[in-house]
Amino acid sequence: MNGSSGIAVGMATNIPPHNITEVINGCLAYIDDEDISIEGLMETSRPDFPTAAIINGRRGIEEAYRTGRGKIYIRARAEVEADAKRRETIIVHENPYQVNKARLIEKIAELVKEKRVEGISAHA
Repeated sequence: MNGSSGIAVGMATNIPPHNITEVINGCLAYIDDEDISIEGLMETSRPDFPTAAIINGRRGIEEAYRTGRGKIYIRARAEVEADAKRRETIIVHENPYQVNKARLIEKIAELVKEKRVEGISAHA
């Protein structure tokens, strides 16, 4: 199921995408047990981001399901490899959902320039 993002008079929404099979399984679980807990629904359905990445914790998802408001923290899936000159290189395999790769690179360069992040070289 596609996620949704929008603003209306007096309210805003950001619904993350979910796997349609998991949504149907959640609906079937609810039909079978109208008193199913949020935890029970979370066993059948949770956000499914197309860029994969890593969801940090379940608290934000649970809060969103329980109250309609919650923050989901997502981080890139990356690993550190040594290049031919034995320098460490961070390889990002999966970006967080809705993170623009070009904007991310600009932000990292800005942080390096401001000396808020050290140890990053511009050499390829």
